[in-house]
Amino acid sequence: MRLHPAAPLLLPHAATQQCQVNGYDIPSGTQVYVNAWAIGRDPNVWENPLKFYPERFLDSKADVRGHHFELLPFGSGRRACPGLALGINNVHLMLANLVHAFEWAMLTELDMKEKFGIVCALANPLVAKAELRLPRQVIEAEA
Repeated sequence: MRLHPAAPLLLPHAATQQCQVNGYDIPSGTQVYVNAWAIGRDPNVWENPLKFYPERFLDSKADVRGHHFELLPFGSGRRACPGLALGINNVHLMLANLVHAFEWAMLTELDMKEKFGIVCALANPLVAKAELRLPRQVIEAEA
């Protein structure tokens, strides 16, 4: 979610009053686009930003709910993704069921190059084959 956010540019925000961010003057009413893709790859924020290293989050205070601006896969504030609760609570259960119920084989080589648009997608989609595992009762009956 950090390296490959589904939406690289979050929904636009508007400055309600004049402010200054990192030395830049932002006039009132300016539309601001947050580049979550660039933040997730920023070497000033992340050590070895292009390395997939999930253990970096074990002792980290950063979470994906939009409270820490270095990690914004679901956006933040009133413009946060409406699917945040589904993503946090249910996707891991669906993934666990798929991994448990099927034997998986990749039919194409994994290529992580991205094709940019409103949402990020793989330039060359992964094609996988899923074969249903036999239930334990069937295996025991055959033995």
